[in-house]
Amino acid sequence: MKIVIRLVLLAAFIAIGFWLWSALFPSPEKVIRNRLNKAARLASFTAAEGNIARVANIEALGTYFTDEIEIKIDVPNYESHTFTRREELTQAAMAARSVSSSVKADFPDITIDLDAGGQTATASVTLRVDINGEKDAVIQELKIYLKKVNGDWLVYRLDTLRTLH
Repeated sequence: MKIVIRLVLLAAFIAIGFWLWSALFPSPEKVIRNRLNKAARLASFTAAEGNIARVANIEALGTYFTDEIEIKIDVPNYESHTFTRREELTQAAMAARSVSSSVKADFPDITIDLDAGGQTATASVTLRVDINGEKDAVIQELKIYLKKVNGDWLVYRLDTLRTLH
């Protein structure tokens, strides 16, 4: 009976240790996935959101990008645009918030490829955006390139991908 109790306690100790290790030292893929999902939440807003919260969220969203960026937005039925500086992107985000009453963005599908050195990563994602509560969401495939800068994973390049309809 004592040996069974010891085995159960050992198994519980191992399980708690594994959970604690995973919580304190998450994999780079998990960190990137969490960061991308947090960026989507920061890009989202409702009509009830106040101006101070809007500005704060856009400023926080800007911290997810490097200063020098290469973001190519090429979505069907919209004007294509390329951003090369983080400030341009935050200004465009602010302008978008002034013409829409609400936006809900999320990444329902994220696949992450980490480079061999662990300092850069490529995320293939599906972006889903609900604008002003319309029944048809905008769905766009993206390729997001990230690099580790001072311990944080920052986006330095983003490309929209053309998909078959």
